[in-house]
Formats: sequence, structure tokens, C-alpha cells
Amino acid sequence: MAVNRGMKIFLPENKPSKMSNLIPIISLPGILFRMDKKAFVIGITGNIASGKSVVRNLLANMGAYTIDADLTAQDAYLPGTPAWQTILETFGEDLKTRDGQINRSKLGRIVFSDPDQLARLEAIVHPYVTEAITEQLQYCTRPILVVEAIKLIESDIAQHCDQIWTVAADEKTRLDRLIEHRALSEEVARNKIRAQSPQEEKIACSDRVIWTDGSYEQTYRQTLDAIDQLRLPTSYSYKQEDYIVETMTEADFPWLRSVFEQQTGKELAYDQFFQLLGAKLVPIVKRGGEAIQCHRVGIRQTLALLTNQFPLKSELMESSESLRLLQFWLQGAYELLIVPAISMSSREAWHAAYLPGEDYVKFYPKASFENFLKEYGLMIGEVWIRPMNNCK
Repeated sequence: MAVNRGMKIFLPENKPSKMSNLIPIISLPGILFRMDKKAFVIGITGNIASGKSVVRNLLANMGAYTIDADLTAQDAYLPGTPAWQTILETFGEDLKTRDGQINRSKLGRIVFSDPDQLARLEAIVHPYVTEAITEQLQYCTRPILVVEAIKLIESDIAQHCDQIWTVAADEKTRLDRLIEHRALSEEVARNKIRAQSPQEEKIACSDRVIWTDGSYEQTYRQTLDAIDQLRLPTSYSYKQEDYIVETMTEADFPWLRSVFEQQTGKELAYDQFFQLLGAKLVPIVKRGGEAIQCHRVGIRQTLALLTNQFPLKSELMESSESLRLLQFWLQGAYELLIVPAISMSSREAWHAAYLPGEDYVKFYPKASFENFLKEYGLMIGEVWIRPMNNCK
């Protein structure tokens, strides 16, 4: 049974932990914090195209703080970092693009066709990844922290995990996903699969296996059951006066599904709904227990981008107040909230303490920030940003 965040969190009796069995939750200015700030750490692993990111996003929609080790590794490739320089020295200066970044596609062709070269790259990047993730583990204030990493079991990060989950799918399913969703040729897709150790080795070292061969709903149910069996919370909320913003629950599904259908203008198949939950955050604003608005938020590590709200304007609250609630809900897991400039005027942005997109350089690496915006067809001058630390 899921645990209410306003209650105490009970940890599984058969799992030794550094935490005490009863951890009190306190409420400070409307937001809930764990007094000991020690999260239950779940490590997610699995081979390429197994569905790891879907499970990670489902857990984020249950309030977990999530880390993608692959994205952390990409940050190690950024110009000026020690790993960036070593990669160029090891694999050739011709990997450098005009803006100084490493051509990851070209590097991938080198390492995925040669296990020895792949091992050389991992030896350069993995120490950086381990250091970066270990630091995030220390400062997490959410009750659940999730680390997704293909090489999790082989890394030092595994020793920080309270449980290790393997996300698995049969080889044909993974091959089809690489061809259909990543536009790879069958030969390239097979080479990527063969470059990795068999997923059975990961399964043998895991506390839990999430199979994704079936529907998105089945993946959701397995994920929810796994959290429930650990007796960890499946919701996260922030309340202020008459309003509350919180993670979606099963009781919200009919309303949320109808919202998605109104947004797209077409009927949504049931499993498509669960697919959306595995792609973005969907916190819901409520008043008196009734849902009045939902946010759709794209995430990349500690960046959060508001992609849309529905309805755009609620008769019960101002848009600026809705964004303020969202800020507090995101705090503790995300460093920057990014809002498209068309969502608010310069005057509104000023009063809400948002900064021009160009100010991101004070808070985040250039390539990571810009690449995240490009995924959504945005440029730096087309967004406002709001630092989340100590937001008021």
C-alpha cells in the first residue's frame, strides 16, 4: 500500500539500511522535507533500448529525484573539462566540432565497433560520472532517488544503492525499438546490442526486474507495485492555502486523459496515455480535492521546462500563482525552471523573479542547456528561467 507523505515512511524490514526504520516528515512553509535528508536510492540498469528512461520518468512522476548517468557522462564531454581534453588526446582532435564540442556520433562509431576502445572511453568518463552522482546523492532531499545507468552494477555507484532494478526486454523488442524509434539500420542496431554484456548478467545481480515487452500500462503497474512493496511514497505534494500541486494518482487518470485528448484534439488510446506518463512530468494543481489544471514538464537532469499548461488560464487562480506552486513542487529536485517567453510578458516575468534565458550561464553548462532547448524547438532568447534554490 502506498504511503502518504504526511505520515512516516516505513522501510522494508528485510533490507538493511543506513536509515532508521521510522523517518519523520515535517512541513515547513507548505513543503515537506525529510528530517534526515537521506533518500532511498534505487539504481536502474538494463541494456540499450530496454525502457530504462520510461521507468525513470514514471518514478519521477511519483515524486522521485532522478539522475540519468548517460546525460551526466555527456556533460563530461563538454569543452574545457578534463575528460573532454583526454578524449581528444586519446581518440583524435578531428572529433572536435566548430564550436569545440566532441562529435559524439563519430566517437560512437569508433567505440561501439571495438570493445577495447569502448573500455578506454569508459575509463576516462566513468570517474567523472561517479564523482558527480555521488555528490548529488549527498544533497538529495526527496524521499526516493533514482540513478539510471547501463554500467551501474560495474560502477562504484552500485554500493550507494539500497536496491538495484534491471529493466529488461527480449532482444527482438530492443532491436525493433532501435530501428523504429532511433532510425538506426539493422546492422548498426545489432552491433550496439552485441557490444553490451547479456542482460541476464544484470538480472542475476538485481533485486527487481521490470519487463517492458508488454504495454506501457504493464510497465507502469510493475513500477508502482515495486515502490508499494518497498512501502515508499508514490506521491509528492506542495500545499499553499486552498491550493495543492501534486503528483498524479490513479484517481486522476480519467480527468488527465480527457485533458490530453482536449490538448491533442483526438481520442487517446488507453496505452498511449501511459506512454505520455513515461515521457514527461505531469503535476496537477487542485483546489478542494478537485483538479483544475495540469502542467506538462520536460526534464533533463536538474533542468525542468514547462512545455504547456491546460487549461492555459484557470478561473480559480492566476497563471503566475500556478507557476509559483509549480516552482515549490520542483524545488529539491531541479535547479532551473524554464518557461517559454510566450507564456508571460516581460512585466510578469520581472515581478515573478524570472530572468532572461541568456542568464543561464550563471547556473548551467552551455551545451547541456542549449541542447535541452533544441529538443523542444526553442532558442535561448525565447525563454525565461527561474533558479529553484531558495525560491520564494
